[in-house]
Amino acid sequence: MKDKKKYSLLYIEDETYLREAVVDFFEDEFSIIYQASNGIEGFEIYKNHKPDMIITDIEMPLMNGLEFCEKVRHDDTTTPIIIMSAYSHTHYLLKAVELNLIKYLIKPIDETLLDEALNLCFEKMETKTPSIINLGHEYFYDLFNHALTHNNAHIKLTALQIKLIENLIKNQGNIVSYEQLENSLWYEEGMTLEALRCLVRDIRKVSYKNIIENVSKVGYRVNING
Repeated sequence: MKDKKKYSLLYIEDETYLREAVVDFFEDEFSIIYQASNGIEGFEIYKNHKPDMIITDIEMPLMNGLEFCEKVRHDDTTTPIIIMSAYSHTHYLLKAVELNLIKYLIKPIDETLLDEALNLCFEKMETKTPSIINLGHEYFYDLFNHALTHNNAHIKLTALQIKLIENLIKNQGNIVSYEQLENSLWYEEGMTLEALRCLVRDIRKVSYKNIIENVSKVGYRVNING
């Protein structure tokens, strides 16, 4: 785990034993850890202390985690938030994407996955790079959750389609050559130009024609409207 000692954390969880266990796990990683047992208490702490990072459960009394995140996101679009739930409801996942959350983790929490999510938060704070990319026409790509959405509906993508979109996004503003894409996507098997064209066509079919622009005889670039 990277050193986060200079950052503060707000952790919201209504189950006392679980909250105390997680705080113990994090105690050497943050400068200070604020604790709350519900969204109302958590929002008061957020307003008063402006923590660098937030982890919250969803199912809580008085104000649940999604309601809390909506209140935070009303004025704050940048503070990294990880949300946790015992349920893998599609509605919750889509709401997490809509609210620009870093990660949606399923309980019981795997320590490795939690550590990865924390490092994503740390990276976001260090680089100040957005995790939600506006691709135009109400299409958004969530880099941290590897999800394409349109009007808050999730669009299913293959692993190769995800790799292509993320490769283009990470090189936004530049044309990515056919050779670069071959090395990134088909480094073991080799790529035909027709296979790449088919991959691009399939992404356009589930989104829109100009989401990926072809630069003749050179390569591709992605449409960024964010």
